Amino acid sequence: MAGDCRTEDDEREIARLTRELEEAELFALRLRTYIAGIRDEVADGHAGRALSLCNQALTEIDNAADVVAPSRRLKSCAAAHTAVDGTGGDGRD
Repeated sequence: MAGDCRTEDDEREIARLTRELEEAELFALRLRTYIAGIRDEVADGHAGRALSLCNQALTEIDNAADVVAPSRRLKSCAAAHTAVDGTGGDGRD
């Protein structure tokens, strides 16, 4: 059975990807919270507070580069995949 053939490396990769997905979901939730707050501040006529929240959101985006951009490891894996089978690393090329 295919499910029984998982290696330790597979299990580690699954755990890593699960953590990464959870982090990305939390990141998206934080950004949605900022957006809702910004919207509310603008609706209440508090442009300065809305701008401050925008700046906080941008700072969070800048600080979370691995969430919004592939890591070096992912890029190197995609490059290795391209070298092996000629695809762009996602199998679609």
